[in-house]
Parts: sequence; C-alpha cells; structure tokens
Amino acid sequence: MFINILKKSSIFVAMVFFALAGNVQAYLPSDPLYNQQSNYFDYLHMPQAWDEAKGDGVLIAILDSGVDINNPDLKFNIWENDNETLDDGIDNDKNGYIDDVSGWDFVDSDNNPSPVAGEGSDKLSVNHGTALAGIIGAVANNGLGITGIAFNSKIMPIRILKSDGEGFVANLVEAIDYAVKNGADIINLSLVGFENSTALESAIDRANKSGVLVVAASGNAESGKMARNLNLEPAYPACYGNNQNNNIVLTVSSLNLLDQKSSFSNYGSNCVDLSALGENLTSLAYYNPLVGFNDYYSYHWYGTSFSTAIVSGLAALVKSKNLSLNANDLTNLLVNNTDNIDDLNPLFEGQLGTGKINILKALNSDFGLSGKLIKLENSSAVYYLDHNQIRHLFSNQNIFFSWYSGDWTDHEIETVSQSKFDSYSFGNNVTIRPGTKLIKFQNSGRVYAVSSPNILHYANVDTLKKLYGDDYGLRLVTIQNSFESDYIQGDKLDGSTYPSSTLIQYNGSDVIWYIEDGQKREFTDDSLALNNFKDQDIIKNVSSNFYYSVSTPIKNLSLILFPYFK
Repeated sequence: MFINILKKSSIFVAMVFFALAGNVQAYLPSDPLYNQQSNYFDYLHMPQAWDEAKGDGVLIAILDSGVDINNPDLKFNIWENDNETLDDGIDNDKNGYIDDVSGWDFVDSDNNPSPVAGEGSDKLSVNHGTALAGIIGAVANNGLGITGIAFNSKIMPIRILKSDGEGFVANLVEAIDYAVKNGADIINLSLVGFENSTALESAIDRANKSGVLVVAASGNAESGKMARNLNLEPAYPACYGNNQNNNIVLTVSSLNLLDQKSSFSNYGSNCVDLSALGENLTSLAYYNPLVGFNDYYSYHWYGTSFSTAIVSGLAALVKSKNLSLNANDLTNLLVNNTDNIDDLNPLFEGQLGTGKINILKALNSDFGLSGKLIKLENSSAVYYLDHNQIRHLFSNQNIFFSWYSGDWTDHEIETVSQSKFDSYSFGNNVTIRPGTKLIKFQNSGRVYAVSSPNILHYANVDTLKKLYGDDYGLRLVTIQNSFESDYIQGDKLDGSTYPSSTLIQYNGSDVIWYIEDGQKREFTDDSLALNNFKDQDIIKNVSSNFYYSVSTPIKNLSLILFPYFK
C-alpha cells in the first residue's frame, strides 16, 4: 500500500511514499544497521566512493518538516552557528534571527528546527525531514544505527512544512535566502507544488548565483493517479530554469534497483536532470515518546524525496573533493557523468534526465575545471585557455598582474603552435580584476572603479579620495583605448558606498570583507589567498560609517571570484 501526502490548498507539499515490509567492497562503516543499507549502498557504489570523499567541509540545508537535532545518530553532524550565543535573546550575528544556533523554524518563527508533533500530525510528514537528514548525513562509525551518504558533512535544519506536510511559499523563499546567507553549499528541496511563483524562482536563482546547489524532487503521482509528464504539467521548484543554459535546479526522478523508473515518479525532459534510487530506504526518525514517536529509526521509505536526498548526499561528496566547485560546476559534473538507462525504460526514453547518477564517474571526472596560460612562439601576448578550450587575451601586463602575483618568471606559460592556437575558440578578453584597481583609458582623464564582471563606475577626485584615500593614484593603471569596449558603463560613484567586488578592512579590525550587491562577505580561513587576492588589493582603515549587512562567508576558492584559476 502506498500513501502520499496530497496537495490541498497550500502552495507546496512534501512528496512522501511509504511502504510496509514485504562486489568487492572498499571503505565499510561499522554502524550496526549498515547491513540494512548495504544492498542499495552497493548499488550506489558507496564503499568505493568513500575511498574518494566523505563530505568533509560541506554544509547541506534541509528545508522540510524539521530535523530531529537531538537524534543521537545525527546530533554530531548538526550545523552550529558559531556566531550566535544560545538563549541570550540577542541576534549576535545580526542575520535577523535571534539565537539561531542550529537553524530556524519558519513555521513557528523560533530557533528550534525540530519537527512539531501534535493533534492532527501525520507521522510520515513529521518524520520526513529527519529521514532525509539521515540519508544524507547520519553519523558513521559511532556504534549507533546507520550511516549517511556524506557522513562527514554538516546538516543545516530548516523547518518550513507543518506536521501535515504542507507549507507556504513565502516561508520557503525566506528559508532559501536564510540558507544561502548562512553558508549552505547545497539546499535539499524534497517538496513540490503546482503553482508557479516568481518569488520562489527568484530565490532559487539567487542561490544559484551565490554558488549554492539547489536539488529538487520531480514529485510523485497523486493518490489514484498516474505519474505526471512534467513537460505537459510542470511542477515547482522542479521545473524552474531549463536544462540548457539556465539550469538553476538539479531535478531528480526515482528509480528502483533494476534501474527502472519508479511507478510513482514524475518525469519529463524539460525538467528532470538525472535519476537516482528512491525505493525501500532505511533512515532516521523523530524521537519523542511523549507524543507517540518511539523510534530513532525508520524503514521502507519510497519517493522522489529520497532520490533527491541521495543526490544531495552524492553532490556533497563531489563538493568535498574540490570545495571550489560552485552550483553550476556540480550540476555539470553530476549530469554529465551518468549511466544511460533508456533501454531499460523504453516508454520514458529521454524523460529521466541524462540517466542514473554515477558517483564514481563524477568523483573521477575533471575536478579542476582549471585552465592554463599559453602564448605563440613569436608573440609576447599571453592568453588564458579555459577548460572549455576557449582562449582569453590579457591585453596588457597591468591586467595580468591584477589577477596573478609575482613576475613573469613565476608563471608557467606554455608555447603552442599556430595550428594548435587556431584550434582554440576565441573568447572575451580578460579585463582588470574587479575591485583591485582603478583604471583610466589613454587620452582620457576620467578615472573608474571596476565591479564584477567588467562594469565601470566613474568617480571624481573628491569621491576617489573619500573611498580610496589621498593616495588613490597608487591604484591607478592605464588601459589602451582599443580595449574600452571590453567594459560596460555603470553608475557613477557618489562616495556613499563602495562598488561591488571591493575588498575592505574596517579601522581597528583584522576581518577582510568582500562587497557584493550591497552586502559584505567575510573571507574566512585561507580563502583570501586561495582566491589569489593580494594585500594591496584591500582598502584598509575603512570607516564604520560604511555599513553593509552580512551575507554568506567566502570559505574556499571560488571560481566566481577567481575564474582564471590554473
């Protein structure tokens, strides 16, 4: 017997299925219930994958019915907001949420993201978020229960669904922004609705542009109905963006252990990116005997919700192997490294994305997404050749050294033949690194700041002195007139704020901030050096009068900030 949570009057509902019971291995966790997971972990090649990665350094936000943050097989992997002090009644990190040390409940507007069970609660819905968290990030090798796919990752619990499995889009939008702002790398959305929302699409687009991967379920057939063809009846957030040049959601359909589409799983080439196992899974449960929840574990989960959780966990493994990968990088690596299953699904050929996810292919694919420097033998011009074999010209040495340190002898520049050079596509010229220099063009006295990607902001002398100091001329470089067309004219600076891409350090503080769209992002750990910024790029002793709200920190190498990685 299958049971799903039906759409009623709300904007979206969690998609859940539940059913009653009826190789040479590499890394094997020691958890006592691993034998109940081993058949599908072997199918997913998890032991071999764990030899490559275990999820270290990756934060996954689960936006659902709540996560039991006290479950002993999960508690150690629950995210802790180090910038917040528990129960002091103060919003210490000034993110708009008081005492949010372990996530947030957007249903009841409080700092406890655990499920809420009461009169009228649906047991499957109450357990749903905790079950997702267990599949993704249950603690391994702790002498308890099960193991998660990315067992060294951290889980950010966010409650947006009520105990009946329903919720409102306004809460979901706010929750996505919260997850992004507080450093999530991946957002798991095991939920679906059938009303298009511009606000929700915009929130997901913001997440994508911030480098955060959004993984969503294709959805399950409603009770008594056939699975939907999403090309004809789209569902959301599964169908936001597209599967070509604007793929802002990684959408997942469900398979059984025979690589056949699950009978309940929605499908459609316009929306589904790939497929993953979604039947008969073991996980965690919400534990609260006072309200009738007497088990730490739950069994026999079915649904695209759980296919989605599997993909989120696998994406965390890929991310942990190279923390610089952003949302688009992860999507490309996962979607382009699948197993074709069309022969096993002749009625759904091309409708299940690119095929079944293959974690070993993804983990052993090209992680660097890096390029190299090249030049012709009889030319001094230097180009950046990206991983797509597109060449980008550095128009002069000022531009080159705005991106790189040292001198020419510090950089390996490969000399290529003319025929090889001609085989590379010609891309955009490299422009001055945003935020690091002021520029002027030959035969012009106008001085500009540059924001990402290549936007010019004119500033008069008084504004330049206010923002960059009396010695602003030390930042000034000259660009040939012929390359002015590489830039776009933006707003004039009035001295009230720094342009996006600027690096600032407040007077009396050691913290370095990156200004982005009116907010500031802290460089943590070694991320300043990893992104190849230099000390002279930073504007120091900035007045506290320049106020910006705090956004998600920069933790690692970012290919958005440093696209010319080599």
